[in-house]
Amino acid sequence: MKTAITISFIYVTLFGLCVLVEWAQPALLLGSLSPLIMIYLVYKILKDPEEPGETFEEQFYQDHSYKRN
Repeated sequence: MKTAITISFIYVTLFGLCVLVEWAQPALLLGSLSPLIMIYLVYKILKDPEEPGETFEEQFYQDHSYKRN
């Protein structure tokens, strides 16, 4: 899952760089391929084999030990 997040971050960074330096053709290409990157990212996150130990009702955030009231 971390690989998919890294790939999508690099993709968005490249897209932003292309827009910043006004490269129209690569920006249009990256913009048109962005739904594929989003589908890949969502698929990898949903199919991640590591399941959380707590439910949403027990613990609000998975990356911090904050308990819900």
